[in-house]
Amino acid sequence: MPTYNRGHIIGRSIRSIQAQTIRDWELIVVDDGSTDDTRVLIEEFSRADRRIRLLANDGRTGPAGARNAGIRASQAEMVAFLDSDDQWDLEALANVARERQRDSSAVLIGSNYRMVDAIDGSATTMKSFLFNTILPWWENCPPAAAVIPVDVIRRDVHAICQPQIFLCMAIAGYSWVQTSSAAVRRDALFAVGLFDECLQRTEDIDLWLKLSRLGPITYLDEVHATYDIGGRKHGTGIRYKFYHPSRRHSAYIEALHHLRCLERIAEAYPLNAEQGELVKHRRIAHHQRCAVAGLRECRLRGLAHLFICLTSKEQRVRLRKETKEFFHLQ
Repeated sequence: MPTYNRGHIIGRSIRSIQAQTIRDWELIVVDDGSTDDTRVLIEEFSRADRRIRLLANDGRTGPAGARNAGIRASQAEMVAFLDSDDQWDLEALANVARERQRDSSAVLIGSNYRMVDAIDGSATTMKSFLFNTILPWWENCPPAAAVIPVDVIRRDVHAICQPQIFLCMAIAGYSWVQTSSAAVRRDALFAVGLFDECLQRTEDIDLWLKLSRLGPITYLDEVHATYDIGGRKHGTGIRYKFYHPSRRHSAYIEALHHLRCLERIAEAYPLNAEQGELVKHRRIAHHQRCAVAGLRECRLRGLAHLFICLTSKEQRVRLRKETKEFFHLQ
C-alpha cells in the first residue's frame, strides 16, 4: 500500500485488509514522504497488529517507487496491491489464494471491481462499464472494431485476458486491470523489472502489459475492491485534499501521460497494420484531449496539440464543436 498524506482516509483501507476472511497476510505500507499524520496512524496500526509494517520513502519516489519498495520488502510468493484510498471486499484475498492454488502459472490475477464517485454520487463496476459503455464505443469505432472482437468478449468476458485482446484494449483506451484488485507473482514482477519509476502516471498499465507478455493473466468475475474515482481526472476531492500542489495532476497532465503511454506501446510492441491504424486514430484522440485540457488550463503547450489535431479532418470538426461549446459556456 503506497500512501502520501492520506491520514484522513487510510484507516478504512487498512481495516478492509484486517477484515479479510483469510488471516495469513502481511501488509507493507510505504509512506512516500507524508507531511500529515499518516505515519503516526500507520505506527498505531502496526503496534496493534504485527502483520502491518511501515516503510518510509523520504525521497518521495511516487506511486511506482513506493510500490517497488514494498515489493522488495515482501516475502510471499504473491503480492497484492491496495491504494490507500480504496477498500477490499471481505473475500478478496481468499479468492486470489484459491485461484493461485488452482492455477499457479498465472503471473497476474485481476478481478472485477466497484467504481464509486462520492462527488457526483455515481457507482458502477468495471464489468458493467466495459459492457455498457466501452464495448458499444468500440463497436462504433471502425479502427477499434477491426482489432477488438467485441462479440467474443460479450460471449465470454474471460477473453479480455488473451494477450492480443489485452494489448488492443490498452491501445483503444481501456485497460481493465486496476491496481487495487490485482495480485501478481513476485518472481514475475522482478522478471519484468517492477514498476517503471520514471512514470508518475500509467505506470500500472505499463506493468500489466509487460506481464501479459511473460505469462497467463487470469480474470476473476467477482467484485474484489471499491475504487474511489472521485476527482481522479483533475487531482481534486478528498483523496487529494492534503496533497502538496507539486504532487497534484490536472486534466492536461492526465491526458498527456496517457498519450505518452500510447506512444510507448507503439514503440515497444510489434503491431500489425490494423493495430497500427488504431494507434494512429487513438494518437489523434489523445492529442485532442491534451489540446482541449491545455487550452482550458491556459497552457501554451495546448497549442502544439491543437496543431496536430488540425491535420485530421474528422478531429478538426469534432474539436471545433467542443471548442465552441467551451467558449459558449464561458
